[in-house]
Amino acid sequence: MPFDGFTIAAITAELDRELAGARIDKIHHPEKEELILSIRMPQGKTHRLLLSANARWARMHLTASRKANPPRPSAFCMLLRKHLEGGKIKAIKQWGFERLVTIDIEALDDFREWTVRRLICEFMGRHSNIILINPESGVIIDAIKKYGSDVSSYREVLPGKAYIAPPSQNKLNPLETDYEAFCSGVWAQDDTAVSEALFSLFSGISPFTARQICLMTGIEPELPAAQCGEYELGKLYQQVDELLQAVQGRTAQATIWYRDGHPVEFAAYPISAGPTRGFASINAACDEYYTVKLDALRLESWKTNLSRHIKAILDKAYKKRYYQESDLITARNQEQYRIWGELLTTYAHQLDKGMTEAEVEDYTSGQMMVIPLDPRFTPIQNAQRYFKLYNKSRKTIAHLEGLIAANQLDIDYLESVLLSIQEAESVEEMEEISEELNRDKNRAKGQKSDRPCTVPRRYISSDGLEILVGRNNRQNDHLTLRLSAPHDLWLHTKNIPGSHVIVRLPKKIKSIQEVPDATLEEAALLAAYFSKARQSEKVEVDYTFRSQVRKPGGAKPGMVIYDNYWTIVVNPQENRVNGLLQSEVKTPPA
Repeated sequence: MPFDGFTIAAITAELDRELAGARIDKIHHPEKEELILSIRMPQGKTHRLLLSANARWARMHLTASRKANPPRPSAFCMLLRKHLEGGKIKAIKQWGFERLVTIDIEALDDFREWTVRRLICEFMGRHSNIILINPESGVIIDAIKKYGSDVSSYREVLPGKAYIAPPSQNKLNPLETDYEAFCSGVWAQDDTAVSEALFSLFSGISPFTARQICLMTGIEPELPAAQCGEYELGKLYQQVDELLQAVQGRTAQATIWYRDGHPVEFAAYPISAGPTRGFASINAACDEYYTVKLDALRLESWKTNLSRHIKAILDKAYKKRYYQESDLITARNQEQYRIWGELLTTYAHQLDKGMTEAEVEDYTSGQMMVIPLDPRFTPIQNAQRYFKLYNKSRKTIAHLEGLIAANQLDIDYLESVLLSIQEAESVEEMEEISEELNRDKNRAKGQKSDRPCTVPRRYISSDGLEILVGRNNRQNDHLTLRLSAPHDLWLHTKNIPGSHVIVRLPKKIKSIQEVPDATLEEAALLAAYFSKARQSEKVEVDYTFRSQVRKPGGAKPGMVIYDNYWTIVVNPQENRVNGLLQSEVKTPPA
């Protein structure tokens, strides 16, 4: 990810031309190391400038994405609002060819006089920072990351301290390097690969850009620097110069390089790899790259953390089920107490008080049976004691069966949530799942979600009928209870967590037998595939008209009951499923 000098040169050239003279309308601090400056143009149009000092994703660019802001702004955000809001952007410049940008803003101070403040953005990995200074005195007003001499012996970034630029890497500035210095610098790298030599020699050139420069000239990036003649170095020098002019003059087309549909790299120039996508501006390319990349990382992190949380709850539920079922087995074994009580009642006339056991014939089996007795009681009293134990065990059995059933409902629900998490393809889906899990807490606070449901998966059967597949429990409820019609076909895996599936049927179909066989099988395959039974070869899928499906009061999201259903057995491992998945329709259902 080359957020290097070339990228910054292209971005600052665009931003300076686009935003100079615009006013800062609002400043937000949505994440710990990220700022959003809402900038109003003279024509009334508003831009959102993102500044990030994140160690891994330090960057700046215009963005179309919007993030939720914390309920209370940070102290740094409040200070920036005080000094910069309402101010006019004078200039946005790159510092030499370094990964450092200055934004000069003219705003009214406490005495209602116009004064210039400088926002310095340092994009240097874990040392990245956003610092506000007084450019006249060079004194730091505040920074998004503050540290003293205990952290850095080179400089202190604290309010009231003089601003000192990050230490130089002692590299050549490509903007100021002539051909002779270029050649001698590369040759001095000896056996180092020429692409690595370019990276080591010049400031602002990332390893990726260094390789791209070599590829643009047809020179092997791994060629040892010492083996480069004047011909090769001449081509490299000319390519660097042309690239500098192109990115600064905004004539190069920014591109993103994709692999398997996912962004791999972006650059302010055409990338010598494929497939790529060109953008009208480097800011647009940056925004697309980071939005997709960070959303994917956020999605995976969210899925991992929430899955771990749900699995921990499930493990407790599984253990609870084990102990409850063990207790139930023990309770059911108490049936012998009833038999002992009946036998003691039958043979009481043959037994005496004080006996410790009674050996009697079990009239149900004809076998002799030894029954323990309490010598303090008569045979009838012993029989009554056993009847009491038996009656107590019956109550215990009923109680345990209720607990096991309730716990199984929780397990079924949590397994369905876990499946939804594993199948989630977007941050929006994860937000839905999180809202679902917090529904009781939100309900207690009187909060009701106004977030619209995400769009269900949509397919067209070989008979031309629309098949809709829910993505999570909240969407399953919406799909089954609101989006579908009573005459539509409803499918779900039998006793297995999975998606609700709806086949939209024409009203002329009055019976299940009239549903086209191919459509029924395809819908059942999708129901099996989007379920916990995906890896099974034989999956039972129940189906019925939607009118036969209802949701009991108080049931958890996605939980329904249904009557008058049929069952079909399918194999979700078939190649036919892959064909169905590839035919997914991305437009939302009507």
